[in-house]
Amino acid sequence: MPSRAKMVREMEKTARRESKKMEAESMSVMQKKANDEYFKSGGGPLFPGTFVTLPLSRYPGGTNFFRYSWYRLRQWGIETLSVLQFKLKSMPNWTTRPKWKAARGKIAPTAKVMYTEMLTAFAAGDKATINSLCLGQFAKKLTAAIDRRNPTERTSFELVKFNKTLFYPRVVAHQVHAVNPYDKENSTEQAVIAIASTQRASKYKKSTGELIPGSTKVQEKIEYVALSRQVNERTYHSGPWRIWGTVPATTLEAYLEEQDWINVEQAKRAGWTGPTKK
Repeated sequence: MPSRAKMVREMEKTARRESKKMEAESMSVMQKKANDEYFKSGGGPLFPGTFVTLPLSRYPGGTNFFRYSWYRLRQWGIETLSVLQFKLKSMPNWTTRPKWKAARGKIAPTAKVMYTEMLTAFAAGDKATINSLCLGQFAKKLTAAIDRRNPTERTSFELVKFNKTLFYPRVVAHQVHAVNPYDKENSTEQAVIAIASTQRASKYKKSTGELIPGSTKVQEKIEYVALSRQVNERTYHSGPWRIWGTVPATTLEAYLEEQDWINVEQAKRAGWTGPTKK
């Protein structure tokens, strides 16, 4: 029979081991909750490699024109494959229709409506509408901008018209991926929509309603609006679209820089600590 002292040591050792196990499990639970909150409703980062094509007039010249076109085509293939694979995954068997439908034709009109509502809410200082339309970080950015406004002024906004309606709005990126390592039930669907419009913004004195001279600004612009949402992989039911934010068009330099970053990150995950190829 072991001595009393030895039994106490074994009990203490077991207690420490169990304590560490509980701490690890607790950290895992906390990490899962943090991840779930971060990725909720389609939140999280924009998918790496998302390619927002420049207008043809802004394509790089010379041989870089063909390089840029090739990178665009390659990324389009990656995105299309992600959507196709997810669609096939939703088929119970090869003789039934997929449960999940990409509904690509509805994405641009949805983005157009949401974009208009967002701009109107931002001009009116309507934080509740902004928080319902936009995902966390983008909503915080907009509401913070509202808080910085001069309290003696009122902002008016008008979306005068949508431009180049033959070509805009249009989907320029669309893909689906499982991005939350702690969530095996949901994937994230993202789309980027190019919208061309003419916008007018003005400022008025709150006390008198008088237009502040020189405050009216009219802009013609093309904006790239990113939408995101979660798709349940058991039911293949899609949640509502939320506005992730606006993103710049992808230049050749920005694309190559991001690819270098992706290569470095992949090398790190694979355990490679040496230099990566340029």
